[in-house]
Amino acid sequence: MPISLPPLFHVGIIVEDFDRAVADYEKRWGVNTEQITDLEFPTAKLHGEEVGSSARYGFIRTGSSEIELIQPLDGRSPYTEFLNLHGEGVHHLAYVVGSIDQHLDSLRATGEGAPVTFEASIAGRTRFVYLDGLAHGPALELIERIGEDA
Repeated sequence: MPISLPPLFHVGIIVEDFDRAVADYEKRWGVNTEQITDLEFPTAKLHGEEVGSSARYGFIRTGSSEIELIQPLDGRSPYTEFLNLHGEGVHHLAYVVGSIDQHLDSLRATGEGAPVTFEASIAGRTRFVYLDGLAHGPALELIERIGEDA
């Protein structure tokens, strides 16, 4: 039996110029971007290969979910791949889950390949993966907070 997805946490949008995107959202919609941070992933896995990359992230509250703006900064990442193939746009739908492995096992039990295209962690407290081909367009992001229940 499949595991259901929890409520949508955020929609990830890849941008070429973070500052320009933030200014556009502020001007058009009167919203502020919060939690702006640059993150480095020295040992992430992209298509199963260890890579190093970095990106700038910021969140815009939109009621019960958020918009995550992402600008790739350095290295190979799903964000640079997306920009090269599609330009700016919606990259992923994100969900916080109790166990990424449990969700992957459930998908695989239903015959899905559960293709993990990117896997990384943030300060040993948060693990996340991107899965392609399961959301009819955008990637699906599963986020697991280490030591917490979803």
